[in-house]
This record gives sequence, C-alpha cells and structure tokens, in this order.
Amino acid sequence: MEIFVFDLYFNRLGVIDDFISLKIERNYDKLSELEMSIDANSDAIKLLKAGHILAKSNDLKHGYLIMTDEYQDQKSSQLNIIAPSLNILLNRRLITGQQTYKGNAEDVIYSFINNNAIATSVNRVLPNFYIDNVKRCGLSNDEISISNKYLDDATYQNCKKHDVSFDVIFDIPNKKYHVVVWKGTDRSTQQDINSHVIFSKERENVIRQHYVESISDYKNVAIVAGEGEGLMRKYATVNDNLKGFDRIEAFVDARDLQSKYKNENGDEITLPDAEYTKLLNERGESKLSEYQKITTFESEVDLYANHVFGTDYAMGDIVSVKNDDLGIIMHPRIVSTLETYNKQGKELDIKFGTNIPTLTEKIKRMVK
Repeated sequence: MEIFVFDLYFNRLGVIDDFISLKIERNYDKLSELEMSIDANSDAIKLLKAGHILAKSNDLKHGYLIMTDEYQDQKSSQLNIIAPSLNILLNRRLITGQQTYKGNAEDVIYSFINNNAIATSVNRVLPNFYIDNVKRCGLSNDEISISNKYLDDATYQNCKKHDVSFDVIFDIPNKKYHVVVWKGTDRSTQQDINSHVIFSKERENVIRQHYVESISDYKNVAIVAGEGEGLMRKYATVNDNLKGFDRIEAFVDARDLQSKYKNENGDEITLPDAEYTKLLNERGESKLSEYQKITTFESEVDLYANHVFGTDYAMGDIVSVKNDDLGIIMHPRIVSTLETYNKQGKELDIKFGTNIPTLTEKIKRMVK
C-alpha cells in the first residue's frame, strides 16, 4: 500500500510506502478518518505536515487532510498522523444568519454549500470547489432552515435526514474539489434489481459478529421552542399524538429560528405563522433523527470469502445480515468500514446499522 502526499492545490509532494500501521475508517453519516504511525525521520517529518493531503494509491478520489501530526520519542522516534476526510474543509465555513431553502432535497443540501462556500463573497470562497447539481438519489422535496452552524455539521444533518451521504471528491485530473451527494446501493434480499450480498456465519464469510440493540438514547416526541420570551414564546410539538409509555419527549431549543430574517439579497422576510410553525416542526423532526432506536451489527468479514469488498459491495450499501443463533435477518446499511494495515497484513471491519454514539459524541450534542 502506497500513500501519496499532496498540498491543497493538488501538487504531489511525495509518497509513503513504509509505515508501522495505517487505519482508514470510512463513515456514511459522519467524518471519515485516516490514522497512520510511521518511523520519524527527517523526510517523513517534512512531508507529513498539517495541511497536507493523504490519499491511497488505489483510491485517489478520497483524500484526507492532516490536522494533527504528533512526534513521539520513547524506545524509538515515531510520527503519528490524524487526518479526517476532505469533508472537514466545509468546517471552515459557517452558515451565517438564518438561511432557508426549499425544493428537491438534494438541491437544498447543495444550496447551503453553494451559498456559503462557492457563490459567496470573494474572501469566503473555498478555492476550486464546485457542484454539478446532478441528482443521484431521487429525493423528495423539503424545506430546511439553519442558522449560525458549521457547514459540515449542517450538511451531515441534512443528509442524515434523507438517508444519504456526501463527499468532497479529490478530483486530481481537473484540480477541483467536487462536492457530491450520494446514496449507497441496495443489495439486500428485499430487492431483485441488484445482486444480493448476504453476511452470516453459516455462509462462512464472517469471522465474528457483535450485535447491540439499544433504546437508551431514544426519543420520539420533540417539544420545539422557537422565538419569544416567557408566555409569548412560540412552541410546536412533533408526534404529539403519542401517549403513555410510548411517548418519550425531547426538548429542542430553536430560538435561532426567527419569523423575521434577511435573505441572501438583504431583503427582510416575514414568515406567516403557519410557515414558521412548519420550520419549528422541521427542526424537531431533524433533531429526533439523532435520537433513534439503535441496532448495530458489527462483523469482521472474511476478505477471502464469497463477497469482495470494493467489487461486490461498498461502504453505504444496504445488505442482508443473518444470525441463525439469534434467529434474525436484517437489511441494514453499511455505515462504517475500518481498514487496518500493518506488518501482519490487512484487516477489514464493517459496521451495519446505526452507530452507537460515543460518550464524546453525546457530550458534543449536549453542548450544542
């Protein structure tokens, strides 16, 4: 495995072909990440600087931006690298003020990116970014309002609502960063268009499995508080028909949503009460997507069995997973793949379904 090193302007700076360990985790609904440990020599230290881009020689379109390089000197000197996917570049821009877009959901997602990182004031433009506006996912219409949020967080939030993902593609031939909204392919036994991919111990393509079902973080009713103070504050409730033990409430502070705001042209917009309530409901529905019942099926897949990763299936695809001991068959999406390379060879771990939030992610959500 070779790792090519580039600068932000697509100039190739060098190659890494000898490392202690390499981990690449690709995720469907959050940032992907590359971690690498390498013997710390002068060439490696010069090459692996924060702000440089790493890419696998056999997958150059997925780049990883070095954010942290750590020098460590114990028994031997070592350089540790942490590099999230190029989607992190959208974290350099904020959605300023209150912005609302409606129409096809893919166009809505692109509108937030376009108007805050591409078709914006000169100083806010992310160099060499472009969107082709091709609709790849067949999504329905939507209306979304967001204010003062990091662009990458907002994009993941909007994508998760519609069960899609996005990537900032490292388009080296054209020296462009290509923003693409995409959706994995359904390869489960629930459909007959695409070839089936089934994982189970009985089919001898799984080494181990780890199944978790949890409702510890589950909420199904959102009480959304909008603008105003005290008794004058405006509220909306999502799924208010639920009752008894079936009703699990979450409070959503949506004070940032205002019925009066200025659009991108500087014109003041005043929303009718019905439209403002609709925005509050949309915010509540979006927040509830973060509090779903969790079913995770983690498997260590046999790379040499009957399904080949990257050929028969890929990250983001829907597959079928069986376990006869538990008596279950599921049709989850592959939400994460972890490739590990070291002196012993290569391993691949796959996570199916919804990832369980880590303590760090829960704390981050509480702070937000």
